[in-house]
Amino acid sequence: MPEDVKMKAESKDAAGTKDKPKEEEEENIPPPMPPLEAAARRLERLLGGGLQDKDKTLHTYSNPGKVVRRWLGTASGASGGATLEEISSAAAKLFDPKGPCETGRSLLGAEEAPAAMEVDTPAAATSDDAKDKKGASSSKEPGFLSSAAYREVEGWLISLKVRLLLNDKKASEAFELSQQGIGILMGHINTAALKITAVSSVSASSLYPLLARMFRYRSLAAEELNDASINAGLRQDMAKAHNMACLRRDVDCQSTLLNLMLRDLLSNAQGKEVNLILLLANTHILWVRPSFGCQFSSHKFLFHFFFSSI
Repeated sequence: MPEDVKMKAESKDAAGTKDKPKEEEEENIPPPMPPLEAAARRLERLLGGGLQDKDKTLHTYSNPGKVVRRWLGTASGASGGATLEEISSAAAKLFDPKGPCETGRSLLGAEEAPAAMEVDTPAAATSDDAKDKKGASSSKEPGFLSSAAYREVEGWLISLKVRLLLNDKKASEAFELSQQGIGILMGHINTAALKITAVSSVSASSLYPLLARMFRYRSLAAEELNDASINAGLRQDMAKAHNMACLRRDVDCQSTLLNLMLRDLLSNAQGKEVNLILLLANTHILWVRPSFGCQFSSHKFLFHFFFSSI
């Protein structure tokens, strides 16, 4: 009988030692990544970036704008229920405070986010075991975004904040932020144009869908403000922006700006200018028709993008 008791005790001890590694593995599992940060990391991988190489891309696509366009559709679920606090927290974790996205990071309120604040560790946590655990956990955390995707994610997060401000009926703040966002994206595009001959340069075409998105949100904010001086200034600015989009062969901004100008002219009942926009659409459709794979008339082309941008 005593031998049976010893055998049972040994079996219990063996079972306990087997369960301990499983419990330790469960404790070492990192918490799930927030939706905005997960979507940004996925875009980084799609555009050829990674955690190992921060200053260069691992591979490039022949049409990165198409990759970003598709990614925006898949990221709509992550951005649908985002809040201002989540956007600020994502900016604090994704952007280097001393990097190229410093301006966008401050606009997104990353400095006020909890992730950016320094937390003092208590004196009891200065033991060797606590330091080892802290080092192991910090090594598993991903760093800032690489150069493959920080520009695109910066423009995406700014557009999300503009949309939230529009939903909260803060049209003036949304208009100012969209203007600043357009300036930031144009700065990235101009910088990429200067480095077009560099081997390690990143294409600017991945920014075109995000710039078009920012133009659309700016026009929506201007409609909410309903200021005649702002509308007059935007007409001149959109005409210049459309000209520059044609020079850099930017289909996304061309289509969006044509529809925004048509929407503005229709709302103000300026018939002659509407005919001019339709004439521009005829010349525009001759160039972009092969990319669509089918034949559109100028009216169908314009109204297709017009209603899709509302």
